[in-house]
Order: sequence, then C-alpha cells, then structure tokens
Amino acid sequence: MAIDRFRQPLGLWLVGAGAAFLLFVAAYPLGLVSAYPAPPVTAIEGPLGFAQKIGDLEDLYRDPNEPMQIYLDRLTKAVAGGMVHYWTEGDSWTATDARYTRISAFDNYLIWILGLVPEYREGFQNYEFLTPRKALDRGYGFCSQVSKIVYSILTEQGIDATIYSAEQHTIVESNGNVLDSDYGVFIPYSLAAVEKDPSLIDSYYADYGSALRLLHKAYSQPWHPLGTTEGFRNLLAYEAMFERLKWLPPFMLLAMGLLSVGRSRARRRFVLVPKLFTFNRSSDHGA
Repeated sequence: MAIDRFRQPLGLWLVGAGAAFLLFVAAYPLGLVSAYPAPPVTAIEGPLGFAQKIGDLEDLYRDPNEPMQIYLDRLTKAVAGGMVHYWTEGDSWTATDARYTRISAFDNYLIWILGLVPEYREGFQNYEFLTPRKALDRGYGFCSQVSKIVYSILTEQGIDATIYSAEQHTIVESNGNVLDSDYGVFIPYSLAAVEKDPSLIDSYYADYGSALRLLHKAYSQPWHPLGTTEGFRNLLAYEAMFERLKWLPPFMLLAMGLLSVGRSRARRRFVLVPKLFTFNRSSDHGA
C-alpha cells in the first residue's frame, strides 16, 4: 500500500522533530541557554543586587533545632541575596521591564504562548512565580516576587505566613515578625506594631537611609493581604501542571515517530517472510 511507503520516512521525521523539540525544552533546565537576560552590572552589584546564588533549595528550609526567629532572619537574607531587584525606568514596573519579568519561551513555551493571547498578555508581561526554584533560577524580581518565594517556602513547611502589600511595598509576616526579602531586612515586630510606630524600622533599615522616607510612608499606611491561601495553592498547582505539560509534546512526537518506524519495519518483515517461503517451495519443486 502507498501509505506503507511513507510510514518510515514520516516516522524518522517525527523522531527528528521530537528530538529537536526535546532539546529545545531541556536546554534551559540543563543550563545550555540563558532564558532570561542578566540585569545591568550596576543593578547586580547595587544595594538590592545579587549576593550569592542559591544552589540547593533545601538550604532555605528550617533545620530541626533551629530557633524560629533565627531561621526567619536567615531565610529573609538568603532570598534577598539570591535575587536582583532593578527597575529599568523610575521606581515602578514599565513595559521595558517585561524583558526580565515575562516568561521566556525557553522556560515554558506553553505559558509564553498564552502570553501572546490578548486577554492574557497583560498578566504574563509581569509574571511572578510562586514556585521558589523557578523564581530563583530567573534570579530577578520585585518585592512582591521575593515575598512569594518566602511565602511558598514557609507554607510548604507548615509555618504560618501571610503576604501583605501596600502601595509602595510588599512584605511577609510570619509568627509576629516582618520579613522583607527585598531589602534583606528581618524585623522582630508584628506588622500591626510597626504600623502604630513606624520608627521601629529605623535601625533595621539603617543601611538604606535613602529609602527610609519611602519605607516610613509604606509602613504607616494600612496593609492588605496579597492573595489568599487557596488562591496561592491553586497557582502553585497550575505552575506545576504547566511544568509537566511542556514535556508532553516532544515525547509524544518521539513516541509517534518510533511507533511509525517500528510498524514500518514489522510490516516489511511480514511481507518478506511469505516471499522467502514461496521462493523456497518453488526451489524444492524444481529440484
């Protein structure tokens, strides 16, 4: 049949396409490409820049006998040191920041494609991961992004945490302490206490004197929770689902190609055996 003639070439093409697609999907996780551009050196070396890459995510989890406040302080500073905070223009997100904050096709082409759809485009231009490893690998994020890293790590361990946001800033409150992983500042007071007396923050932000006026303004106004526990749980589940789904198409192409090649070869053997059998019988008859 004519279809049998094209089955093997088609199968080989599918195998090649699947292998190329798989290499594309695996390139970023394997470190073969950089999915996101590096911020300017001035941002990396600046006061809100990069200090030390977080290699093993387990280092951010609490040791069994580690006192809670010591752990929260360590976590706050570690996340701050592993992320870069940088605005391309002014002091708020603009379209020029999108090259850092939208999801790269190398990271997850499915979400990247969703970002091309008009109804989703705006949300995916400044996407913040809830999955800590994803956010840390990107290495770039504003106060709300680093707060989501801290929140996810704490809640995964069953440690109470809430993300709070004001007009100028976003922090995490846990066990009556304020965790500001944007600045790397741990404040051993509740957010309510700081709201009543913003001067409590002065000694903790001493290294950021130029930002103290803005921080005073942020802490003296009402704060509201950023999202809900259920909402964050659903977002984590969506991120995990898309992370798994991105591997499915290349493996499906590979499987379809191998199946087609295998069926083609099996078909050839099936046709060849009767011919050999007929040839042998004809030879015996002639003898």
